[in-house]
Amino acid sequence: MASNTIWSVDIGKSSLKAVKLRRDRNNVEILAVDKIDYPVSGNGVDAAAQAREAIGIFRSRNDVRDPVAVTHPGQGTFYRSIKVPASDDKKLDAMVGYEASQQIPFPLDEVIWDYHVIDREYLPGEEREVALFAVRREAMDDFLLDFSNENLAVDVVSIGYLGLLNFIRHDLDIDEPAIILDIGAAHTDLVLIDGSRFWIRPLPHSGGDVTRAIMSRFKLSYAEAEKLKVESAKVPKQAVKIFQAVIQPKLKDLVGEIHRSIGYYRSQSGEVSFKRLFLLGNGSKVVGIKKFLEDQLGVQVTRVDSISHFRVNRDVNLRLLQAHLPSFASTLGCGLQGLGAGTCTVDLVPREERLRKEAGRKKKHAFIGAALVLVAILVAHFMIDKKLQEVTPVLSDAKGVLDRIKKDEGELKKAGADEEALGEIRGRQSVLKEFGEMRALALNGLSALETVLESFPNDPKRSVDDLASATDNESAETIRYLESDVRKMLWIPWMEVTKIPYGTEDQIQVPAYRFRVYAFITRRNDATKAVQFVREKFSTPLEEELARRQITVEPEVRVSGGDNFDELRYNPDAASKRGREKPVESELPEFWGVEVQWDLVPRHPVEKPKKKKAATEKRKKR
Repeated sequence: MASNTIWSVDIGKSSLKAVKLRRDRNNVEILAVDKIDYPVSGNGVDAAAQAREAIGIFRSRNDVRDPVAVTHPGQGTFYRSIKVPASDDKKLDAMVGYEASQQIPFPLDEVIWDYHVIDREYLPGEEREVALFAVRREAMDDFLLDFSNENLAVDVVSIGYLGLLNFIRHDLDIDEPAIILDIGAAHTDLVLIDGSRFWIRPLPHSGGDVTRAIMSRFKLSYAEAEKLKVESAKVPKQAVKIFQAVIQPKLKDLVGEIHRSIGYYRSQSGEVSFKRLFLLGNGSKVVGIKKFLEDQLGVQVTRVDSISHFRVNRDVNLRLLQAHLPSFASTLGCGLQGLGAGTCTVDLVPREERLRKEAGRKKKHAFIGAALVLVAILVAHFMIDKKLQEVTPVLSDAKGVLDRIKKDEGELKKAGADEEALGEIRGRQSVLKEFGEMRALALNGLSALETVLESFPNDPKRSVDDLASATDNESAETIRYLESDVRKMLWIPWMEVTKIPYGTEDQIQVPAYRFRVYAFITRRNDATKAVQFVREKFSTPLEEELARRQITVEPEVRVSGGDNFDELRYNPDAASKRGREKPVESELPEFWGVEVQWDLVPRHPVEKPKKKKAATEKRKKR
């Protein structure tokens, strides 16, 4: 599930890069950046212990309370572009699962895999283009172990080149086929973008190759060669010599791989003309590389050293971000995916880890939801009880007035009072009697509603206790079993009582009370069954209780049906469709809300007397 705030972490061969992002509607804001460099050994390959130490340093100097998304290195993953017959989503899952078993060169139970369907306009019956991604389960377990040892719970695992793709789609306005080249310390990610299509290839050439060539040519240490590679541009004559003698041969190998990759893509997708190249990664800082690529490839080369569609918080270390922005592209793109703003949502978190986290979230949120429901029921009960307390003294006063009026009427009769005085007293008596009846009607209606509410088979306390005692290691099936109790319940958190005139235009209207309550239940697949459930749980018992009290309901307790249910919680699902590893269910059951209404009347309205028009019409005819 996508979060509003997330930490994105990328562990490279020479440094750890991290960004904290927050999404507010359509805006993504950078809240913090961090970069931890670690020394590289003499042969240019970092020790695993240094990367683990960098994670510990990152954890110690940042308050990491939000979800974490990480990028897995692209050279350690499997990628394949395939086509499958057009079908609905369920059949597509099955067909991609079959293709995965054929294309991935390992048993599926030994890998973690996911896929992405190219989102474009397809002709009727046209095959769907699908990108498959996989990584060995053993490698992923080792990769995530370093994070779990530092108590960092990883929610999303993307791939370096997919983070790069998400960044490019979000921040660069590309309206024509383009080449994306991210030159890192250990390898280079090549991404060809052709409209909504993309094609990926990790290349075995890197900035580290250039550094090692300088190291060998000038007999320097790796750190000294890296420094010379970056700072040689400050001395033009020295830069030209280094470029011609050392850097240019390495770049020629890189250009050759780019030409071969473009040729292969054209053989699969037709003639495509690439006229632009976007350069990223620390390798993009190599002196002379921009002009060399333009000359050799015949394209316009743009070094990406700024951002366009991100907001930057005032507390961000701008100097760090500006100096190393080309190497933060994958990190930013992975964070976009974690926020639900990425175009590619491939997630390689192991299924059992995902289920464990979902179970933990369900336990926490179901606990909170059940507690809120309990509070709502208590508030509703309090409101009804308060109304009862307010009405009781009024009824008592009305009864006393009626008694005094009856006494006065008897005295007047005995005294021989005239008929006019007696009629006036009777009129007042009728008004007060009606007032008392209406108050009694409201009181009995509230009392009937309270009786029905108290008879509900809801037991939120038991559900809360059960969920609170569940452990993180309980399976998803246990959580679903606990939620099954919630599906049997109905809640009434809101009620309104208003006085209305009741009757049609042809009737003498009588005063009545309109009761409106708002009931909600867990979402059903069928709205008709949902209405039936509300009637069974609430409206039918209420009608029976009102009938037992001899209270007239006109015409009956009405439940809105059909498409009139309200969605009480929006739960966007940003997870991609999977083949073998199905997406887990949402964190909480969605709820449907519906209004239930009934009118209580003291008596049936009678028809108005019809005017005698027959005689008048006869006179007109004459």
